[in-house]
Amino acid sequence: MIKNYMELLVDEIFNEIKNSYKICNEEKCIHDIKSIALNNLPTHYFKYDTTEADKKAFLLERQRRISVLAKVAEAADIVCSKCYRKGN
Repeated sequence: MIKNYMELLVDEIFNEIKNSYKICNEEKCIHDIKSIALNNLPTHYFKYDTTEADKKAFLLERQRRISVLAKVAEAADIVCSKCYRKGN
């Protein structure tokens, strides 16, 4: 199965920060946050013969994680500011 490893990284970063930020827990909001972040990040797929070590290195690379964190935080600000204005 082909996987977008950026999507895995966004999921991982989101799960790490969701309790540190004021993010509502509605499934719709979580989906919107991840979608906005992913739309603002490049996709990343690996060739069939790529080693698991290379895939893990991609997920752990510090600068990439910082970039993804920034995009997830920006997306959360966009989505949650609208959500909290409605009173949720």
